[in-house]
Amino acid sequence: MRDILIITVNYKNTVVIENFVHSLEKLDHSNSVELVVVDSESTNETKENLQKLLQQSALKTLLIDSVSNTFYWGGVALALHTLDLDYANGPSWIIACNNDILFPQKEIFSKLKDLDSTKYHVIAPSILSTKTGENLNPYMAKPINVIGKLYYLIFYLNPTTARLIYNIRKMSKKLFYSMFKKSIPKPGKIYAPQGSFVIFSNNYFLRGGYIDDNFKIYGEEISTAEIASKNNLEIHFLPELLVSHIEHSSTGTNYWSYWFYHSKEAYKYLKKTYL
Repeated sequence: MRDILIITVNYKNTVVIENFVHSLEKLDHSNSVELVVVDSESTNETKENLQKLLQQSALKTLLIDSVSNTFYWGGVALALHTLDLDYANGPSWIIACNNDILFPQKEIFSKLKDLDSTKYHVIAPSILSTKTGENLNPYMAKPINVIGKLYYLIFYLNPTTARLIYNIRKMSKKLFYSMFKKSIPKPGKIYAPQGSFVIFSNNYFLRGGYIDDNFKIYGEEISTAEIASKNNLEIHFLPELLVSHIEHSSTGTNYWSYWFYHSKEAYKYLKKTYL
């Protein structure tokens, strides 16, 4: 087993993951990496395309196919279950990430390998959005407070109200940032990492941490934060580690409805289980 294990999940479109793999291959210490790809709701076409891609790669790879839709965090859980890792003797770092990630920082793994995995249980790196240029981390510096819970209570009343609140909040942020210079987030302990690229140390799992996949999507950040908190594990924002996220700008009615109901379902589970 290599020092760094990366787990990503493919769903239908294998073009996206081609860019991911080719970007990953160019990094320093890529020979220290093992890449596991979960092919969610696998078809003969996606399986064949992924097998060809991974066989041609210089990376050490493993393909896990699933006939059902695992969704993101469920795919990560499936990979860990399939690998059945010995965390005490396995990789020092386990990375769960979307497949629409690129790696502009050639030395990211050199920097990661220099870190103490007993100190950094979960790492939130800089994740730069290719759409806005903003850093998506820290996702949440502090836990949801009473006002935040009231906000979500109102937000999830119905999709129309939610969209109105979302647009008002978005415009307010733009106005605020145009009037005041946005402060650069400082490294240190945070509550929750942004879910598109999360770095776990082996000590996260050795000390009771796990991947909660009892939701379809939009629950990875809070569940990770709460599991870490309950096991006295720390989450650190380390901006010196850098990746890019190719965010998509789907804002149509169908997409909004899909996002609203799935995120509402996830929040309902998170609130019942953790909050």
